Amino acid sequence: MNPMNFPLHLRLLVPLLMLLPQAVKSQDTLQQPPAPSEYGSIPMSQVMEPTLNPYGTAGMSNVVSAEPLGEGRLSMELRGNFYQQEEAFNGTPLLNAQITTATFGAALGFNPYIDGFVGLGGYNIRGNGGGNGSGAGSTFLGAQGSLPLPEDIPLRLGLQVASVFGTAGSQINTMTTTSGDLGAYGYNYFETRTSTDLSAKLLQSLVFGGPDMGVKFHLNEGIVSSFQTDKGVLLVTGAGMQFIVMPPLVLGVEINDRTFLQKPVLTDPLWVTPSVVFRTPAHLNVELGADFSLTENRADGSRTLEPWRAFGALSFSYDTQADKRRMEAEQARRDSLERIELANKAREAQLAKDSAEAADAAMAARQKAANDSLAAKAHADSLALLASQQNLQATQQNLAAEISKRTDAEKQLLSTGLLLLDAVYFQTGKTDISINSKPYLNIIAKMLTKYPKLQIEVAGHTDNVGGYDYNMGLSQGRAEAVMTYMITVAPELNGRLTAKGYGYTEPKAPNTTADGRKLNRRTELQVTNKDALKEYNP
Repeated sequence: MNPMNFPLHLRLLVPLLMLLPQAVKSQDTLQQPPAPSEYGSIPMSQVMEPTLNPYGTAGMSNVVSAEPLGEGRLSMELRGNFYQQEEAFNGTPLLNAQITTATFGAALGFNPYIDGFVGLGGYNIRGNGGGNGSGAGSTFLGAQGSLPLPEDIPLRLGLQVASVFGTAGSQINTMTTTSGDLGAYGYNYFETRTSTDLSAKLLQSLVFGGPDMGVKFHLNEGIVSSFQTDKGVLLVTGAGMQFIVMPPLVLGVEINDRTFLQKPVLTDPLWVTPSVVFRTPAHLNVELGADFSLTENRADGSRTLEPWRAFGALSFSYDTQADKRRMEAEQARRDSLERIELANKAREAQLAKDSAEAADAAMAARQKAANDSLAAKAHADSLALLASQQNLQATQQNLAAEISKRTDAEKQLLSTGLLLLDAVYFQTGKTDISINSKPYLNIIAKMLTKYPKLQIEVAGHTDNVGGYDYNMGLSQGRAEAVMTYMITVAPELNGRLTAKGYGYTEPKAPNTTADGRKLNRRTELQVTNKDALKEYNP
């Protein structure tokens, strides 16, 4: 079967389906809606209710969303459709006939992933030269399930199965195919069925953003099998986009197609539907829109869809278990607070015990020290004073000699507490130390062993090329690489060195020029206990 024989909509689905694997990689933090406030005597939702399709489940005017309603949510929609028969053909209403159909659907979330729905319809025809009439429309019954995918990915997948019962008084459009087979034409084909149909649809949805603002993409692919004799299997597909511009306003556009699985032709029904939904905080939504035919006329000049059909809908959705969930959440919060309070009391008791034991030990130590011999203490003090004077003199002599031999790097580190490692290089975007930098780091590591009282931080800095998280990770990795290498060269530095990446948060020059960015890409040693520098700078 040549894919180019399929209607335009089926060819449009291919690029949309290619987006699904990429969308799974993105993440979206989902937040629980706040508790409802009161709006008169009606519970008022601060998060607006979902948009619905004629079945009462989540979706658009024709396209169904893979998002479940949620356990305990009851949704209902009353929809009316109107169009005028601008040209009459064999099997259609009379010329200028005005056709009105209405459907009422109700759905209930049985659990977090499965919804059930039921509905019925009716129709009215007003025309010239007879042909007026009213009657019951189709009735439908079905269920919809969604896969329990992780909530932090935007993808939703589901399956809908439904029965459309042929309870209509009349099938409004009975046009046949060009080969004389029974057709499936007209906007209201499923709304006025006189035979029973079974349908199954695969549902995919991509949800970006939240209930107040965001974008949704929906795809449907399904088949419909009829109990009507000699009726072929139908392929029904749809794709829609919804834009939540603000909490009360949702704009949508969708494209739908209905054709025979074995004999798809370009003149089968294909239409586009723009719509707008006004959402209120009192659980009511109002939807307005229109269907516009994209179907080509058949060779004999007839057409399977009228140029347009207008519709309006009023929907109501209410979470019947909202109070129960709020009570459970409040109870869980209280239980958590009680556990925290008990843990705090136990911790305070342990701290009091530890403090008492420490005080007793300190008192005993002080008593022992007080019992030392005054004579022995005086003798020790005398010897210590003499040794201290000798050590001080020797230290001063050694320090003076050492100061005279210090390198420029030592002088900079000991005088300012900061040393720029200007001979340490890395490859762009990597943390591996250049082989040419290692001799220099060997010298710096050996130098640091001469000042054992200094605590040193290896600080990594980058320019602003790349994002914040990227540069913080890169600078941290480079700082850790330098620290690890110097500890390898001089193991006695272990415990004295730390590493920290600052990314581009502490530039030394503007990042607007290449020279500035070069200055900002640096590794430094910073003395964290600067008071210790006094011992090496008399």
